[in-house]
Amino acid sequence: MGKKGTKRKSHRLYAFVVLLLAAAILALGVLILFYVQEIEVDGNEYCTDQQIVDTVKNDKYSINTLYILAKYAVGKGESLPCLDSIKVSLKAPWALKVKVEEKPIVGYVENEDHYAYFDQEGMVVSESTALIEGLPCIEGISMKDIKLYGQLESEDSKIFQEILEVSQEVVKYELNVDRIVCKGDEIYLYIGKVYVNLGNKVSSSQVAQVPPILEKLGDQEGTLHLENYSESSGTITFDIGEIPQ
Repeated sequence: MGKKGTKRKSHRLYAFVVLLLAAAILALGVLILFYVQEIEVDGNEYCTDQQIVDTVKNDKYSINTLYILAKYAVGKGESLPCLDSIKVSLKAPWALKVKVEEKPIVGYVENEDHYAYFDQEGMVVSESTALIEGLPCIEGISMKDIKLYGQLESEDSKIFQEILEVSQEVVKYELNVDRIVCKGDEIYLYIGKVYVNLGNKVSSSQVAQVPPILEKLGDQEGTLHLENYSESSGTITFDIGEIPQ
C-alpha cells in the first residue's frame, strides 16, 4: 500500500475519532444540561410536594428532564391514587413543572389520633393530624380497617352508601356542614344550631331545600324534618328547640 492509501486511512480514523468525541461531548452536554435540578409542583392542596416529586422520580433514569418528559408524554409516568390528573412540562432544560389535579375531599372520619379524609367514592385520599376546616365529620357509623388509598367500609353498607351520597350533595350545594351523623337508620346534618333529618334514603332534591330554608330560619335552633320530603310530596316541618337524641 502506498503513502496515499495510508494517508486516507489516517484521515478516516481521525474523522471517526473526531465524530466519536463530538458525540460523546454532545451526550455529556445533554446529560449535564438536562440533569434534574428543580421540580416545581402546582395544584396540590393536601398532597405534599415531596410525595409528587417522589412519584415523578420513581426510577433510576428519572434524573434527566427529557426522560421524565417523554415518560409522561407516552403515558408511562406514575401517578398517585389521590390524583385525578398529572401533567409534566419543561420549565427550563434542568427544571420541570408538574401540574396536578387532586380528587376532591367530601368529608372525614376520626381514626385514633388523626383524620382520614375521603373522596366521593369513599377512598381515603389523605391522612393527617391537621384538621381541614369546612369539611363534615362522619359520626355514628363504625368503620372497618381504615388505611390510606383504601376504600372506607362499614358493616352497614347500605346506610354508608347513603352517607357518601349526602357528602357529595353537601359539597355540590356548598353547605357549611359541621357533622353528618347516623342515628339508628336516619341521617342528620348538623349545621350550626339546625339539625336536618334526611331519613335513610337521601336525594339531591332533599338537600337542595336546605340552603333557602336556612336563610329563613336565621338563628333559630331546632330540627328540620326532610325525611318525608320528595318531589311528589313536599312535606317539610321545622320543630323549634328539638334536638336529636
